[in-house]
Amino acid sequence: MNKTPVSELDYELPIESIAQEPYINPEDSKLLDASTKKIYRFSEINKIIDSKSLMIFNSSQVVDVRIRTRKIKTGGQFEIFILEILNENTALCLIKTNGKKKLNEEIILEKFNITLISQEEDIFKVMFSKSVTDIIQNFGITPLPPYIIDEKHKYQYYKNFFSKNGFSTASSTAGLHFTSDIFKKLTDNGIEIDYINLDIGLGTFKPISTDYVEDFNIHSENYDIQKNTYENIIKKKKNGYKIYCVGTTTLRALEYVNITSVLKGSTDLFITKDFKFHIADYLITNFHAPRSSLISIVHAIYGDNWKELYRYAIQKNLKFLSFGDAVLFKITNK
Repeated sequence: MNKTPVSELDYELPIESIAQEPYINPEDSKLLDASTKKIYRFSEINKIIDSKSLMIFNSSQVVDVRIRTRKIKTGGQFEIFILEILNENTALCLIKTNGKKKLNEEIILEKFNITLISQEEDIFKVMFSKSVTDIIQNFGITPLPPYIIDEKHKYQYYKNFFSKNGFSTASSTAGLHFTSDIFKKLTDNGIEIDYINLDIGLGTFKPISTDYVEDFNIHSENYDIQKNTYENIIKKKKNGYKIYCVGTTTLRALEYVNITSVLKGSTDLFITKDFKFHIADYLITNFHAPRSSLISIVHAIYGDNWKELYRYAIQKNLKFLSFGDAVLFKITNK
């Protein structure tokens, strides 16, 4: 197999093309049809999707895992980013502070205390003096992506209105374009809607760091697909329905289950240019960052012409990344 140089996933993203502000009304966001290069408002999406279709969304909710506090002793700022809850009082976390991070020494903070138990690379195992869930509920704030200027008024727009359960530290941003009114338009047209759960982690923002795409160790994420949901997807597909995956996480989870037949677990499926799709007929996804594993999915679906498509989107002033616009891909490489 010929390996893919990471340069094939690179492009120049102008800073002004990165959406810093969310759409106040998600229906005003744009959708580029990659097949025709026509641009639609999202409020018109029901007009371009065949009535014999099933749309699958990722319902995992973004949890308010960023905790900003101060050290009692020095008054210095201290930020905790909770990645995974291990038990009631223990979690895996990122720690941001100007002071030294000493293991097995209690740190007295405003409202609660912590102890750094162990460290692996930049991730700490942390014991909290209170329930981790209670701390999140009482002190947590929404974790915006690193490329978006952190401002409180944006937090509410980084969560999907339909999200429930799960534990994501990043949003399934393709879902941010949808509203309850759009859902009603879709279902009124006979389009069916269902959900899977994949907990999105910070690895989604990590650029490919190897010279060749296939050498990159992609992050793993936990997923859960109900048996009746998956069986319905397969049944509908056999009956001629088109399967629309809303977001790359939905696509990865469904294609992984097709390969493994495991409905709940962890996936590190890395979709590269030679991947053959078996479940998804269409993908709705935002415009992604250069050299990302998400661009690799775009490359696998659209081929080498993806760069020309992205240049076209930039010329048309479409907005990129989490708060930006979206593109509709038809998947033909099966």
